[in-house]
Amino acid sequence: MPTLGVNIAVERTLRLSTGLLLFAYAITHFISHATGLFFAAGIQAIGHDILLAPWRSKIGLSLLLVSFIVHAALGLRALYRRRHFQMPAIEAIQLGLGLVIPLLLIPHATNVRLGEAIWGLNDSYFRILYLYWITDPAYGLVRQFLLLLAVWTHGCLGLHMLLRYRRWHPRWAKALLAVAIAIPALAIFGLNNAGWSVILRATTDPAFAGVYGPPAPGTSAATGVAGVAWLTPRLQLGWIAIVAIVFLLRFIRDLRERRANSIRVRYSDGQSITAPRGFSILEVSRWGRRAHASVCGGRARCTTCRVRVLEGFEQLGAPGPAEASALQRIGAPERVRLACQVRPMHDVAVAPLLAPGSRQRLALGFDLREGRELLVTALHVDLRDSTRLAAGRLPYDALFIVDRYIQATTGAIQAHGGHITSVAGDGVMAVFGVDGDARVGARSALAAAAALWRAIETMNASAGGDSGPALRFGIGVHSGLSVVGLIGLPGQATLQFLGDTGNVAARLEALTKEMDCTMIISEAALEAAALARPDWRAAEVSIRGRDGEPIAVRLISSHDELDAPKAPALAVS
Repeated sequence: MPTLGVNIAVERTLRLSTGLLLFAYAITHFISHATGLFFAAGIQAIGHDILLAPWRSKIGLSLLLVSFIVHAALGLRALYRRRHFQMPAIEAIQLGLGLVIPLLLIPHATNVRLGEAIWGLNDSYFRILYLYWITDPAYGLVRQFLLLLAVWTHGCLGLHMLLRYRRWHPRWAKALLAVAIAIPALAIFGLNNAGWSVILRATTDPAFAGVYGPPAPGTSAATGVAGVAWLTPRLQLGWIAIVAIVFLLRFIRDLRERRANSIRVRYSDGQSITAPRGFSILEVSRWGRRAHASVCGGRARCTTCRVRVLEGFEQLGAPGPAEASALQRIGAPERVRLACQVRPMHDVAVAPLLAPGSRQRLALGFDLREGRELLVTALHVDLRDSTRLAAGRLPYDALFIVDRYIQATTGAIQAHGGHITSVAGDGVMAVFGVDGDARVGARSALAAAAALWRAIETMNASAGGDSGPALRFGIGVHSGLSVVGLIGLPGQATLQFLGDTGNVAARLEALTKEMDCTMIISEAALEAAALARPDWRAAEVSIRGRDGEPIAVRLISSHDELDAPKAPALAVS
């Protein structure tokens, strides 16, 4: 079993490296297309002769060919190894595009690379543009645009699945999405512009049409075009036959396994699922349509699918490198394994350790059912000496004041995009930036603090001293990494964030009285907001539970300091 783990690790490395190389070629090729914005002459001189020159060399062509063959072969191997087709939509789209891309790519590859290598056809942009825009626009041009979109979508989905759990990804997600949209859009605009330029030139210059248009019968170029026309459908049929053989082999394997002894997985809630040998425990769950948590899709990049093996543990193979590394990171006990990596050959009993969760979504539209690690900003506000509220007041009067305070505070937070995670007495905790934009979240938290401060001051002014002493309060703001997700019973789950961020914000609020100020903002929050405030009083404070390590903060005593960010606040690049 360890050898199998090593083989899987090597296979993933090869698949990733070849995929990245092919995606790098696609980026270069699309940028080359975008130079068509400078007309056909630009796409030939800049795109073809400069940008694509390294890829057209012997080394570049060899790397592309080997990468394509290896990547396609590993994709077919993964298709064969897959035990069922119950998968998230993103995986299904990527798999489907991976099977379609060769069909769309073969005509283009035979026209350009094989046409030049075997029959000496001109591989310039002019001939290809003439072919797709004038000779065969109904089929060739549509196919090219479909190929462009299929390749780009397949590559972007793979890159997204690779990077989505990196800590820095949420901060750069919008920028990456903008680039992912801009590159193919510019490529399409460039091809359109160059295509119309070729049409215009072919109409006004007969010599141009003679060189790059359909060759005269009997010439070597005509022989090459005929050769391409003969070879293209046969290569496409060959790919279809290979894919069909893979599906046939899968069918034969599944048939043999069904006839052979199956395995049974019993779950701690009493459910039992029988499936063919060779299935992972996660695949058995999906085979039996049982909900089973799995964030990374069965790639051993998370531990959400982990189970405690109740029976049959001794008959399981040792964890492979990827599984062992993941289990070591969380300090898992001996009998805990990753359901996506364990393929039992005998009956087992397991207890899933993480519930799959409900498919609740926030109003913003993003899914947090499994939780996400994000850079968020926590805001905690609490009344000081709240016990004095009851002194000299009837209980309902004190309740009325606290209710007005809670409504004013939560209203200001929600108006600036914050999410209330807890209201404990007169203490309110909120989180900002759960959509992944840490900078906007931190700035929104500061704006919410100014707004709620103003709302409480308005409450005090409207009371005019008739309802007792003015409300005094403290505010703490801090930014840090937290796991954000929905916690609670199905249909009643609430948004929560776990980690040290909220604790630090609460401790900063508690220190406001000791530091003789109303609000304390950590430097981490200012960095997340990309703001610099040299006029705010700087200090260092110690937070319990952080090994006595002090953190840098800014102290704010008056509302005017917080509510005037226009002149002193400097954007930090």
